[in-house]
Amino acid sequence: MYDYILKRSKRKTISIRIDDTCQIVVRAPMKLSRKEIDKTVAEHTEWIEKHMPEAQRRMERAAKITPALIKELSIQAKKEIPPLVARYAAIMGVEPTGIKITSARKRFGSCNGKNSLCFSCLLMLYPKEAIECVVVHELAHIKHHNHSPSFYGFIDRVMPDYRIRESLLRKTPDMK
Repeated sequence: MYDYILKRSKRKTISIRIDDTCQIVVRAPMKLSRKEIDKTVAEHTEWIEKHMPEAQRRMERAAKITPALIKELSIQAKKEIPPLVARYAAIMGVEPTGIKITSARKRFGSCNGKNSLCFSCLLMLYPKEAIECVVVHELAHIKHHNHSPSFYGFIDRVMPDYRIRESLLRKTPDMK
């Protein structure tokens, strides 16, 4: 049985996740007994064992992300991402109002309501195919401000191998 952090709230179901520090966090309904929670955690031992190594790799990678590396990646992103945005914006028939490079650690990209795009410099740790995938995804939000079937249909017409490219983002990148 694993040790875990228990967070109770007004919810109806139990959730189990592994956080950024490799702690197991269990969210459970207020009235659910500790015995039932322990039983649920024990039933998910296989899932925990399967996902813990990836969580540990993410934690180790996060420790290697120094301010110097962030600066280096930001410079690289500012050179490489705008031309990709321009290229795909022309193909897709959309026009962003701005491009910003951030050091976000949990989100590769975003598009706000004014069609301004943000990209994390950490994208530079991934292959070019993955970076292009994020660029296309965010540009598609200019036309579809949601994740509807129309949104994904638009992406598929521009980048038929989108799902394969997207899967590259789920792998922990090699650190420089």
